[in-house]
Amino acid sequence: MPQKPTLDKQCWQWAETTDPEDVNLSNVRSAYRLNLPNCKLGACKRQCKGNPYCVNCIGEKVWFGKIEDSSWHDVQDPSEERRKPGMFVGLKNLGATCYVNTFLQLWFHNETVRKGIYKWREIWGNNTTVDQWKPTSVCGHLQVIFGLLELSKRRYIDPSEFIKHLGLDAGLQQDAQEFSKLFLSVLEENILQGNTTNVIKDQFCGNYAYVTRCSNCNNSSERMSEFYELDLNIQGHKSLAESLKGFLEVEKLEGDNKYMCSKCNEKQDATRAIELKSLPPVLNLQLLRFVFDIKTGSKKKLNSCIQFPDVLDMTEYLPENQNAIYDLNAVLIHRGPSAYSGHYVAHIKGKDSQNWFKFNDEEIEKIKGKNLQLGSEEDLEGKKQKSPRIPKGHHSSKNAYMLVYTRRPPSTCNSVEAETSKSENILSSQTKEEISYNNVSSSTSENSMFKTEIQSDLSASKSDEALKKIEREMIDSVPESDSEKSSSKNCITNSVLADTKKLIPNYVVKFVEKDNEEFEKWVNEMNSMKEENIAKGQEKQETVKAIYKDLSYSGDSWDEFEWIPMNWLTKWLNDPATAPPIKLSSSLCSHGKLCPDQSLKMKCVSEKGASQLISIYGGEVRLKGDESLCFKCIQQKCNLIRTKQLIVEDDKFISGKMKTNFAAEKCYWVGKGSFRSWRRLAVELLTDSEGKIDENGEAGHNELNLENGELENHIDSNIGENIPGNVQSESSLGATNEIFEDVRKVKSESNIDKRSEVRDANSGKKNVDNVMGDNDEDSLQFNEDLLCEEHGGLDPDINCRKAVPECVWLRLKHYFPNCAEFEITSPSCVKCTENIEEDNKWKEMNRQLAATQKAALLDLFHDRKRPTAIHPVDGTFVLSTEFVNSWRQFVRDPLKNEPPCKVVNELLLCEHNGFLFPPAEHGSFKSDDKITYITADEWRQVTSLFSFDNEITLVTYEENGKKEILTLPNVCNECLLKRLSYEESELFEYEKGIIYVRKHQKLEKIIENSNENSDSNQDDPEFSEKSAPGSGRKRHNASEGIVTEPPEKVMKNGNGSKIVRKSQRHRRARGEKEVIMSSKQTLKDLKLKIMGLFSVPPFDQNLYVDGRLLDENDRSLCDLRVASGSVIDLIADEPQEEPSFMEEFVKESGMPESGFKGTNLLSA
Repeated sequence: MPQKPTLDKQCWQWAETTDPEDVNLSNVRSAYRLNLPNCKLGACKRQCKGNPYCVNCIGEKVWFGKIEDSSWHDVQDPSEERRKPGMFVGLKNLGATCYVNTFLQLWFHNETVRKGIYKWREIWGNNTTVDQWKPTSVCGHLQVIFGLLELSKRRYIDPSEFIKHLGLDAGLQQDAQEFSKLFLSVLEENILQGNTTNVIKDQFCGNYAYVTRCSNCNNSSERMSEFYELDLNIQGHKSLAESLKGFLEVEKLEGDNKYMCSKCNEKQDATRAIELKSLPPVLNLQLLRFVFDIKTGSKKKLNSCIQFPDVLDMTEYLPENQNAIYDLNAVLIHRGPSAYSGHYVAHIKGKDSQNWFKFNDEEIEKIKGKNLQLGSEEDLEGKKQKSPRIPKGHHSSKNAYMLVYTRRPPSTCNSVEAETSKSENILSSQTKEEISYNNVSSSTSENSMFKTEIQSDLSASKSDEALKKIEREMIDSVPESDSEKSSSKNCITNSVLADTKKLIPNYVVKFVEKDNEEFEKWVNEMNSMKEENIAKGQEKQETVKAIYKDLSYSGDSWDEFEWIPMNWLTKWLNDPATAPPIKLSSSLCSHGKLCPDQSLKMKCVSEKGASQLISIYGGEVRLKGDESLCFKCIQQKCNLIRTKQLIVEDDKFISGKMKTNFAAEKCYWVGKGSFRSWRRLAVELLTDSEGKIDENGEAGHNELNLENGELENHIDSNIGENIPGNVQSESSLGATNEIFEDVRKVKSESNIDKRSEVRDANSGKKNVDNVMGDNDEDSLQFNEDLLCEEHGGLDPDINCRKAVPECVWLRLKHYFPNCAEFEITSPSCVKCTENIEEDNKWKEMNRQLAATQKAALLDLFHDRKRPTAIHPVDGTFVLSTEFVNSWRQFVRDPLKNEPPCKVVNELLLCEHNGFLFPPAEHGSFKSDDKITYITADEWRQVTSLFSFDNEITLVTYEENGKKEILTLPNVCNECLLKRLSYEESELFEYEKGIIYVRKHQKLEKIIENSNENSDSNQDDPEFSEKSAPGSGRKRHNASEGIVTEPPEKVMKNGNGSKIVRKSQRHRRARGEKEVIMSSKQTLKDLKLKIMGLFSVPPFDQNLYVDGRLLDENDRSLCDLRVASGSVIDLIADEPQEEPSFMEEFVKESGMPESGFKGTNLLSA
C-alpha cells in the first residue's frame, strides 16, 4: 500500500484535467478511495488508514487470540479465603483492633485456658434452642471465637460481635497492656458466675509480698498481694535480668523516711522490697515501653533494646529453693516509633509442633526452623541500627512489649543436664565488651537465672504423648508419601476433631458448623458466578469473531457496501458491552451525503456485517452503496483545486510586477497587511462562503483534512465562474505546493490578521491589535486596513498602505470585487486630518505648559531642598501628596497625562475642617505619602499656576519663653484619634504579612536586643532619635532642626505616657528568616512554620515579641497583637529524649485521651 500523501495525490490527480461539470462516477469513487484494492483479513501487519476497505489491526487480535478465564470475571477466588492445611485461623482487623487480636491468639494457644473456657456454660432462656443461640456474655463470645479459631474453614474470622459486646471503638487504637489487665479481670468475674474453675487465676495468678524489715531488730512486716503479670521497667536496662533485679531491688528507708517499728516502738532505719512467694504456670512479663512524659504531658514509647532468654530460671527468687524454670512461649510486638500509632503482632510458639508462628491479624506465617526469628520487626521506620551482640539462647528486641513464659513440669526440671548449671548471668554482671562466648565458666553462680536450652523429658506419660502427637498431626497436616499412613492419619485427625467437639458446648459447635455452612455456600456461589461469567464471555468472543469476519467487503457489487466510523469499530472491539449506537450525523455533508473529508475516518464494510451491528447497537442513518457518495462536494472540491492553481499563477505575476518600476503607470492604494496576506484572505473568503449552515441546520463539511495532506477549503462553484481564464492542463497539482502551505495556515493565521484599528487619542497613529472576531463581520476584509475607523475614508497615515500598478490591482479585484478602491490621487479623510492637526496643537500646548511649571517649581519636581523646619517668619505650607504626584507625572510626560488644574487639600481635612496630619511638637519634619511641605515662595508659585480649595499653613510662635506650632486650620483632636485608631487596627489585620524570626540561645539576649530595637531607628531620618536617661544627649528645639517623632506617630496609653510607633523599615539580621502569615492564623500555626525553618519542635519553642512571651497557642496573631513586620525572638528548649515524639504536637486530636472509659471493660 503506498504512503498516505501519495494516495491523496493519486485520488485527486484527475482534477487537474477535469472540469467540475465533467465529473463522473469514476472520479467520485476515486475521490472516496473506492478504487483501491481490498485488504484480506489478517493480511496487513498494521492498519491501512488510507484504504477504506482495510479493517485489519483495529483491535481484533485480542478476540482471535487466547483469552484467560480470569478476564471474563472480577470475582474473587474463594479458594484464597479457605484455611490452608497445617495453618491456624487469623482474626480480621476492624480498623485498629490489632491489639485485641494479638491477645485473643495468645489466650487461644494456651490449652488450659482454652479448655477452661470450653467448660463454662451459659444460662439460657426458656425459649432458646441450640440453633437459635447467640452469645450474650464475655465467656460466650470467647467460646465462639475459640471455637471458630479451632474448627473454622475460613482463613480468618470476623471478631466484630466480640468487639461490639466489649463496647470498643474499632477505629481507635488503645493501650494493649491496659486492655489485657481489664479484660482478664472481666473474664475472671464472668467465669466465676458459671460455677467453673477459675482457670484465669490458676494460669496467670502469682503472689508476692511487700516486705519491710527493721535494720535495728530485724523485725519484718509483710503485705501479701496477687499479680497476674509483672510490670518491669526497661528504661536504663539492657536485659531482662537487669529489669527483674530492678523490680526486686531493696529500698532503704532512712532520714525523714524512717520506718515506725512496732517492736522497737520508734522510728528506725529499714529496708523495703518485693519478695516473690509463688509464680503461676504462665508468667506474663509486661515491658513498660509506653511511659508518661512529664515535660509534654503525653505518653511516649521507649525504643531501647532489651535482651531476654529462651529459658528463664526464677528459682533463686523463690523461697525454699522452689524449682521454677520457664520456657519462652510468646513475644508480643508493637511496630512503630510512637505510643499513639503503630501495629501489634504476636509471635507464639506451637505447644506440640515446637514451631514459631507469626500472627499478624488475617495473615499467619509459620517461621522457618525452630528458633524465634523477629526479623523485620526490629526495623524501626526503615532505620537499621547496629544490633548488639546477643548470647546464644537469647533474643534482643526494641519493639517487644510483653513476654510470656510457661513453666516446665517438675519431672522435666529434675532431668536437666549437668551443663545447664553453668553460669550465664552475663548481662547483669558484665558489660558487652567483657562478654566471652568461647570460654564460659563451668562454676555455678548463686545469682544465675538464665539456663541453656533444655531438652524435653521423654518420660512423660504415654497418654499425654499420644494426645500431643494427634494434635500435632492435626495442626501441621504434613503430607506423607505412603498412602496407608495418609489414610490412617486422616482417621486419627477425624477422631481428634470429634474429641475436640466433645469439649466445646453443643451450641457453640452448632454455631461454628452453621458458619462453615455459610462459608461453603458462599464459596459455591462465587464458583457458580465465576463459571457463568466465563461461559458468557466465551460466547461473546465467538459472536464478535463471527461479526468481524462478516465485515470484510469483497468488492463484487458496488451496492452491497456500507460506511461505518472507524472510531466506533475500535470502541466496539475494545468493549462490545459499552459500545454506543452508530451515529453518522457528524459525517454528513450539507447535501445529506457522506462528506469526502470524513470518508478518511470511515471504513467501507459489507452490508451483511453492518446490518448485524445496527441490529444490536442501533443507528440513526445508514450510508449504503453509491447513493452515499456526494457529487456536489466533489465538484466543488475540483473547482477549488483549479482555482488554487490560478492563485499560484497570479501570485507569481504580482511578485514579478512589484519588482519593476511602475511609477509612470496608473496606481492604486492597497493596505500593507491586505497585500501581504491576499492569498490567505482569498482562500478564507472562499471558505466562509462554503462553511455556512444549510437549510436543515446541518453544518456543511466543506473542509479537507490537513493531516491527510489535502486542501483546506472548498470553493463555491459560482465564484469560480466569475474568475476569467482557464488553467492549462499541463500544470500539475504539485505546482500548487506553495499555495497549499498558505492554505494550511488559514485557521492559524486567520486569528492573527482579524484585527481592529484603534486610533490613539494623542498621536493619531493606529495600533493594530491581533484579535479574533466572534463572527464573519468582525473578520478583516481585503483593503479594510487602509480605512479610517470612524469615517470609512482613506486613512491619513501613509505608513499603513502601499501603491500597486493597475494590472496588479485588477487581478486582486477579481478575488475581492467588493473591496474598497482608492486611486493614488484620492484624498485622505478630511475629518481625520483635522483631528490630527488639533491633536498636534494640544500636544504642543501641553509641552510648553509642562516646561513653564517645571521651571517655576524645579526643586519641588526633583524633591530637593525640602524644608526641614517651620520658617520662623513666612511659615511652611502643606500640599496633598496625591496632587504633587499627579503633577510630577504630567511634567514627566505631558503627551500622555492630563495637566492638573486644582490643588485639592480637602483630603487632609476632616468633616469639621480640622487638620488631620499635624507635625511634631518640636523639630523638623519630612513629607510622606499623605502630605508634602513646601516653602512660602513655592506656595506663591503654586497659587499662580493652579487654583486651590484650602490653604494649610504651619507657623511658630513663642509663649512663656517656649516656641509652639500653630496649624491653620487648627488640628481636630477627636478625628485625629479616630484616624490613629483605625491605622492601628489595620496594622494587626493582614492576609499575607511577613513575620521575621530570630533565634537566640538565652533570654538575656532578647532583653538586650529589645533595648537596641527601641533605638534602632536613630539613623533613620523619618523617625525621631530617643535619648536614653543619662546618655548626655540633649533634646533640641525646633529652630535647631533636629528630627523628632511627629504627633500622628505618637499614641498615648492609659497613663497618658507616649508610645512611639515603630518605623516600618526593617533591618535584616544574620540568621533571620521570614514567615508568611495571616492575622487570622493561630500561634500554633506560626510554631509549625517555625519548626520547618529552624527544626525546633513547637513544644520546645519560646516566642517573644518586644520581650513579651507568646504563650496561648489557640489565639490568633491579631488577638496576640502581632503585627505584620514584627520581629519574633525564638528561644529553643533542650530537645526531647525521643525525636519521634515531635509528631505528638502536630497530631490533631479531636478529644483528650480517655482510654477505655465508656466501654464494658469498666462498666462493672
